[in-house]
Amino acid sequence: MSRTWRPIWLIAAREVRTRLLAKASIISTAIVLVLIVGGMVAASIISANDSPDVTQVALTGETTVLAPALQAAAAGAGLTLETSEVAPDAAEASVLDGDLDAYLRGDPTSPAVSLEGAPDPTLLAAITTAVQQYALSDAITALGGDPTQVGRDLAAAVPTVNVLSDPSGAEFDPVAFSVAMATSALLLFTLLQCGSLIAMGVVEEKVSRVVEILLATIRPSQLMAGKILGIGIVGLIQVGLFAGAAAATAAFSGLLDGVDLNLGSALLWLLVWFLLGFAIYAVLFGGFAALVSRQEDIGAVTTPMIFTMMAPFYLGIYLVPNSPDGTLTKILSQIPFFSPFMMPVRQAFGAAQGWEVALSIALCLALVPLLVWLAGRVYSRAVLNTGGRMKLTDALRR
Repeated sequence: MSRTWRPIWLIAAREVRTRLLAKASIISTAIVLVLIVGGMVAASIISANDSPDVTQVALTGETTVLAPALQAAAAGAGLTLETSEVAPDAAEASVLDGDLDAYLRGDPTSPAVSLEGAPDPTLLAAITTAVQQYALSDAITALGGDPTQVGRDLAAAVPTVNVLSDPSGAEFDPVAFSVAMATSALLLFTLLQCGSLIAMGVVEEKVSRVVEILLATIRPSQLMAGKILGIGIVGLIQVGLFAGAAAATAAFSGLLDGVDLNLGSALLWLLVWFLLGFAIYAVLFGGFAALVSRQEDIGAVTTPMIFTMMAPFYLGIYLVPNSPDGTLTKILSQIPFFSPFMMPVRQAFGAAQGWEVALSIALCLALVPLLVWLAGRVYSRAVLNTGGRMKLTDALRR
């Protein structure tokens, strides 16, 4: 290992051990994991409770011939219906007990329907449609026709539908959109936490004068790089824990049953945008935090950066869904400070072309060296300043 990287890795390893094993970090991580798992379990329970109720209809005597038509009519009305044959003397009691929703008896062309309370309009419409279809089939048979052939002819007599779509092929995927929202929220939470840790660590070392001892053996740029790398590893571990807990809970609870979602791809994009967002914002937190010498003054330098993250986060939530292909959305999603929050949402809507995503990633990667140079310059010139708050312009001029 070269002399340049060895001190960086030593500082990074110290940060990982300190941050991961700290009691506050363990407790906060455990709380977030419990909230994530609890939220996913609650979502699965709510999803299970939202499953459609099954309408039970009993048929007796001659009305049993209505079963196929009744099933078809109910399906067309969006009603989940099951039919059964019940003895006449037990049917009415089952209706009153709530075991049955309806009971049909008599002539299938004009049956008597027994219900408890006010009839369900959807169920009544389905029964009416089924009775009318049976009566029509009966009339066709009486006239010497074939009801099956008439049904085929009616089924074939449909208009040709020409669906007009956006030539860009953009298609909204609600599942991917939900994952993108979760990704943006997790990214914001982790960046805020990591940024705060970096800023507080820098100021703590200045206040305790530890930084003076460290800089006697390593360069300021190495110290800042090691601190950012170490806290970045901590943040990456936390993101992996949170995303893994959410994915595992969703899979085991059945929340993803029947959902067309590529979990591997979703987690990969989460990793990509986290690394890019961290690389962009973390170096600024580390560099600008060196401008102050007291914990009480940290907010003065971190607040502008927090607003810089909040703006693209809310634009990703509100602007992108309303205008995923808008000119303003396209431009903002290519700006590196906005890309990690806005581009995942555009991807969820299918509005981001492959070249746009590639360009966005390339611009982020191109900006990182400039931000590293800027933050390193500020850090190296301000980290030994133990007086009042240093102005950014003064740090850049020295």
